[in-house]
Amino acid sequence: MHNALRRPAALRRRSLLGLAPALLAALAPDLQPVAAEARPRAIVVAQLELPPPAPARMERRSVATPTIEAPAPGTAPMQGRPANDAPTIDAATVGHAALRPADTQRQQAIDRELQRLVRAAQPIGSTVASAQAAWQLGLVYLHGAGVRQDAAQAQRWFEQAARFGREPWAYAGLAWCHIDGCVGPPKPGAAEREIALLRPRHPARADFLAWLLASRQPQVQVARPGVTPQEPPASNLPLLKKAAAAGDLQARIELGMGAVSQGRADQAELFFRQVAAQSPAAAFNLRELQARAGAGDARPPEPSASAEAAAALAQARKYHRGEGVPANFSEAIRFYRLAEQRGSAQAHKMLALIYSRPDPAGGVNIYWMQQLARVDPGSPVPTIGSSIIAHQLQREPTPLADLLPGFWRRQLPAPGA
Repeated sequence: MHNALRRPAALRRRSLLGLAPALLAALAPDLQPVAAEARPRAIVVAQLELPPPAPARMERRSVATPTIEAPAPGTAPMQGRPANDAPTIDAATVGHAALRPADTQRQQAIDRELQRLVRAAQPIGSTVASAQAAWQLGLVYLHGAGVRQDAAQAQRWFEQAARFGREPWAYAGLAWCHIDGCVGPPKPGAAEREIALLRPRHPARADFLAWLLASRQPQVQVARPGVTPQEPPASNLPLLKKAAAAGDLQARIELGMGAVSQGRADQAELFFRQVAAQSPAAAFNLRELQARAGAGDARPPEPSASAEAAAALAQARKYHRGEGVPANFSEAIRFYRLAEQRGSAQAHKMLALIYSRPDPAGGVNIYWMQQLARVDPGSPVPTIGSSIIAHQLQREPTPLADLLPGFWRRQLPAPGA
């Protein structure tokens, strides 16, 4: 019974399955357009959902993203940008102010030569060439020739140049640094040792530096009113004359300055003329003396003073100012008194000025004496600093300036500039 009831349902399913192919065949013409339309849509959607290939992305970025290249120093600005779009800043080389084209070329030449010397100085002082380069670098920094002046760095270069004794001139640099105090206070004992090392190879400059060292030593006690001054130490002038006779440029300039202070213009011109070709300072002094002589600028002698009084006054000024001899205030006062006794009104005025400001102990005020050194007591109202001669004569910047090589010498300012 039950099997009879289930058989018709099974027969019905088989009959429907058998009809399925026929139905599909009949409906095929109507389904094909729909499938044809659906397939492209599915493909397009799939293409949009897929990420683009990596190479294509890189190409699009390289085209779409602009690149900015900084111009090389000194090149023209990028074309197409308005000139007034943004402010521009012109920065000069580090350590130098804004330079004109000619100044820029000069600075570039200085930098090249400085770098050449620094390279040549390596290894420091181990060869003659490296010692000479270190010596020149010391001179450059001592005088600030084209660089910022740096006495401490100059002394370090002099020490490197003298390390193995291959550049004797380095001892002159060290002697001057110890005399003047490139690093710390002056060291007279160290200066004497360096001068002794210099003397076998360069005796004339050694004698001049020895004279200069002696002129920087403390002076004897200054005399007080009513007290006879002590005798000054033996003069070191023979050292200066010996150096000048051997041809030392610095010594001849110093003797010329001394001759000017003593009123011997002809002798001063002779000393300056001997070294004018090698020394801009000597050439300047020679021109000034000749100009004064031509303009009749020489001061006439005091009408009421004798020749002996004028000579004593000249000696007093020489020791007071340290011109041609080491400054010695004791000797200056002695000669001022001698000139006053012989009738010099200028000496009388100077003594009055000297004792107008005594030190706390009642003696002569050393600092006041130093300020009075350039006072002209012959003026109606003597003043400090304003009575210095109109055309001050020149010395070399240092006792070593004449040893600068030509290129670096030209980087120094001209005398009187």
